[in-house]
Amino acid sequence: MQPRPPQTNEQRERILSEAARLFVSQGYDGISMREIAEACGLSKAGIYYHFKDKQDLFLALMRANLERVAQLVAAARATGASQRAQVETFARGLFSQLDADQRALIRLANQELGKFPPQVRAEFGRDYFELFIGPLGEILAAGIQSGELRPIDPHTATWVLLGMLYPLFAPRGETTPEDSAAAAELALQIFFDGINKR
Repeated sequence: MQPRPPQTNEQRERILSEAARLFVSQGYDGISMREIAEACGLSKAGIYYHFKDKQDLFLALMRANLERVAQLVAAARATGASQRAQVETFARGLFSQLDADQRALIRLANQELGKFPPQVRAEFGRDYFELFIGPLGEILAAGIQSGELRPIDPHTATWVLLGMLYPLFAPRGETTPEDSAAAAELALQIFFDGINKR
């Protein structure tokens, strides 16, 4: 298979960017491929050249965003800092390196994937765990093993941490990026002060 020419790659990235904005503002069911095509200045055929249907486009968007988040986790782990510092580095990266739409897509994945066929959900769920949830949980598990954190279930702790951060991912009225970042810092402080080994 020959690589796509640069113009085609740029077109695909433009489609993903516009689709992200529209899915975040309208939801999966609230937007059509025709509307996405119009936002990109393309015909529907131009969209279907890259994606076979709306589900395929949505999943491509989710996977691209998941890879961005996975890179943040990997970069945090590569610092070799304490486990708390690694998690803090990852969380700060979410709010400094991902824009509001990209953060909102993290929540959107949880809200919308339930509408997809079981096989599709299972496949994406495996990717989600392998690239994101698992590595983040491994940071906490290492902290428990080293004695930095008290003995708790790292998998449950990962979901508790994300549960504290998820509400901050979506755009919220007049909230500024600085407000969200400050809220994330507070969530991290509350999370870690609650599980620090005493």
